[in-house]
Amino acid sequence: MEAAVDIFSLKAGLLSAGIRFLVFASVAAAASGLELGPAQATLLARVPAAREMAVCGDTLFVGTKGSLVYSLPVSGGRVRVAASGFSAPNGVACSGGHLFVASRNNVTAFDIGPGGALSGRRDIRQGLANSGVHSFRYIGVGPDSRLYISLGSPCNICLPRGLQGTIVSMNQDGSDLQRIAWGVRNSVGFDWHSGAMFFTDNGADRMGDNVPPDELNGLRPGGFYGFPYFGGQVRLKGFQNSRPPAQQIPPVFEFQAHVATLGIHFFRSLGGDALVAEHGSWNRSVPVGRQVVRVRFQGGRPVSATTFVRGVGRPVDVNEAPDGSVLVSDDAGGAIYAFRQ
Repeated sequence: MEAAVDIFSLKAGLLSAGIRFLVFASVAAAASGLELGPAQATLLARVPAAREMAVCGDTLFVGTKGSLVYSLPVSGGRVRVAASGFSAPNGVACSGGHLFVASRNNVTAFDIGPGGALSGRRDIRQGLANSGVHSFRYIGVGPDSRLYISLGSPCNICLPRGLQGTIVSMNQDGSDLQRIAWGVRNSVGFDWHSGAMFFTDNGADRMGDNVPPDELNGLRPGGFYGFPYFGGQVRLKGFQNSRPPAQQIPPVFEFQAHVATLGIHFFRSLGGDALVAEHGSWNRSVPVGRQVVRVRFQGGRPVSATTFVRGVGRPVDVNEAPDGSVLVSDDAGGAIYAFRQ
């Protein structure tokens, strides 16, 4: 078991300091199309470099871009170091009393005990593809109980090798690795809606302010998604005249270029619509993103996207607490926010 370290106590630290973190956020309309009005946003906890989140019963696990994985009560409270010794443990997911951590090189499994205590550490998969600057892995458990992991392309625009630029799946013991999508530049978010998987993908940089778009894709197992030949329907620099190795599966929805779409989650409390974290542009002449958007679905397909909330730093992931609250992680501010109506 990893040692528990008191990183931040919401009651003892926040309240005794007399600090109140209350912001107001415009929430997109409900399924009926009526405005719900402003939602109150509260700082749930301080978690350094917070990235992907996993709600595991009454415990929230948080991956980071450092070396630690944190845990805290999903309702808020004391933040602890749950596990350490990783290289960028961005991805966390849980299933059947087990926590799975996807780091730069490995997939590691733990047993979850009372209070979120972890034990039985074991690497179930080692030597993940070298993804260079895109080595923040996202991990999820599919409806088939298999683990799904994104393996980014190691560059801005280049030809990936091996399992670079793919999404793979495997059994929960790490066996039976399968490539389920390729031609993916850098997906850092996916979820399932009515049994179908949808994943975000970041568009290429240095082609101007307005191209190529960021993407939302629908999974067709084994499908080719265009990179590095296409970003959305735009031919990418250096590959304009190159012949793709397979027919591209186009995005099911295109976001504004450079918003950096990351985590996506379908919410029961939003009638099955998705929220997507837009981490935000880093070199656009006029910055965009840095918000959470609501993607409306009709007939199992995305039809529009509107701002759900701004003012939460650089959002990375979104998730749903058992009470329907929306959880948002911010790696720039090192924070987890909760939104309740």
